[in-house]
Amino acid sequence: MENFFPEELINEVKDNNEIIDVISEYIQVKSSGSSHKALCPFHSENTPSFVINREKQIYKCFGCGEGGDVVRFIMKIENLDFIESVKLLAKRANIEIKSTESSEEFKAQIKEKNLFYEINRKVGLYFYHNLTKIPNPALEYLTNRGITPKTLASFGLGYANNSWDDLVLYLQKEGYQLEDIQKCGLIRANKQNGYYDYFRNRIMFPIFNIRGEVVGFGGRVLDDALPKYLNSPETKIFNKSNTLYGLNFARKNISNGQIILVEGYMDVIALHQAGFKNAVASLGTSLTKYHGQLLKKYCDEIILCFDGDTAGIKATMRSVDILTEEKCQFRIMMLPQGKDPDDFIKLHGSDKFREQINKAMSLTDYKILLAKNEHANNTIYDNMKLAKRLSEIIRDIKSPIEQEAYIEKASAETGISKEAIKKEIYGQNPKLSNNITNTKYSSNYKRDNKYIELVPLVEQKGHIVAEQQLIKFMLTDNTTIKYILDSISIDDFSVLAHREIVNYLSVHKNIAENQIEELFSDFKEDINKIFETNIDHIDLNSTLNKYVINLKKYKLLYDIKKLEKEQNAIIKDSNLTKEEVESKLLTIGMEIMKKNVQLQKLRA
Repeated sequence: MENFFPEELINEVKDNNEIIDVISEYIQVKSSGSSHKALCPFHSENTPSFVINREKQIYKCFGCGEGGDVVRFIMKIENLDFIESVKLLAKRANIEIKSTESSEEFKAQIKEKNLFYEINRKVGLYFYHNLTKIPNPALEYLTNRGITPKTLASFGLGYANNSWDDLVLYLQKEGYQLEDIQKCGLIRANKQNGYYDYFRNRIMFPIFNIRGEVVGFGGRVLDDALPKYLNSPETKIFNKSNTLYGLNFARKNISNGQIILVEGYMDVIALHQAGFKNAVASLGTSLTKYHGQLLKKYCDEIILCFDGDTAGIKATMRSVDILTEEKCQFRIMMLPQGKDPDDFIKLHGSDKFREQINKAMSLTDYKILLAKNEHANNTIYDNMKLAKRLSEIIRDIKSPIEQEAYIEKASAETGISKEAIKKEIYGQNPKLSNNITNTKYSSNYKRDNKYIELVPLVEQKGHIVAEQQLIKFMLTDNTTIKYILDSISIDDFSVLAHREIVNYLSVHKNIAENQIEELFSDFKEDINKIFETNIDHIDLNSTLNKYVINLKKYKLLYDIKKLEKEQNAIIKDSNLTKEEVESKLLTIGMEIMKKNVQLQKLRA
């Protein structure tokens, strides 16, 4: 309901947020004739190339190319989407955003939510005052943990007094109704028709939404009471499954396109204090699908850094499932000796922690490490068990090249021959021994080809049909196998099952028609689709030529995308001088231009 903004409203928001005034709140702006200049906040530079035009109400950086209007600036600097940026600017200009829903009930809901934000903000200040103005065990604990006063203030840490109803009495004195306080999850009713504080004798962690508004609290005990951590119950403004602790800070401090995902409040706070301000945590719950979507929205890669104990390993594997489902890029960081981030940084420092980030593992390497730790006795029996487990892990790898590399590694780790490990992976059936795994592939044509995903779905389908036609030629006329594979490589086929079939055909040139169903039983649905393809009136030369042209187009699109990523990395590299940045950007820009020319020729 709040997601639709009429054009008149957007224009009103822009009109009431003078771009120079807004940008001046974030960076130092200097007048330069009819325009204004500044050092660009989006890349490192020594000479101002960031220009703001008051007349047109736009900005442009001639160093990195970033530009747009005031909404675009807020989206970029605050790392917000369009809707949240408009809301932020509207709030700045004191413009009320009216919902397209005009019912009284809806207006009442908005009013109630605003009241809850107000109460939570007031409570956050109350807890902070308790922590910093009155001697208490919470401040002693946090000081002993090395938390500085600046960090206490940044995160708004606080203390819930060891009292039955301090907060109840305080909020009533401030004029709030008990019913509203209870709806915020801050108090509970007792049997005597009274109320008591939900949080008592706990260190308090305000939980912020993405805009920095307090939506709930987490409380940590100072004794042996259970539960150790207690979160606010779900309310109309707080949902644990949709919230990541520290994301309001991290989204403005994404480093190298990464977010570090840790287990708890103290890990986030310790990392921020140590300079790793791109750390977040889930709120004492397993990672959810929405968490995965949030992370993917704000970063290119997630570094998982959970404890190395049994609970931490389980949490890692649960998180991996979610991140894989949401197609997030991630690596796994396992600190030595099972240390948590706070302990590790205290012992070894920030530079060593940064080294550990760089050493973060792929999922396959993480699984292998766990398997090695489980079978670490180095006996023959243990090596056998390890080899079997590694074979299971390798069997799940899609790429034949990666499989081969990990088979080498498994053999070196266990002392068991590559041939034996291959048999364990592929089974005893010799027809599957040439990198055709016994994994079942469905006819929905799962693709992991890096080129084809960059083109429209309609073109993808045409490309796949061409693959089916080419494979049918190879299956029905073995003499075409060499002819086709002289023009294209096995890895150029975009469908995983197609690559496996062609890989086998490249080794076994002569296949009788009555052998096909048996040989490719694992790809039965794919084979059926191939044989349903009509090639009676298809010209092989024409089909192959068109396929090769499309393949060249997709590769060029991929190369251009890769070069653009390199440009972004150069712009973010603070170790380069302005001259080095400009030189590298120019070189890559020329290469992109050249590839675009090649692409246009292919499309002509």
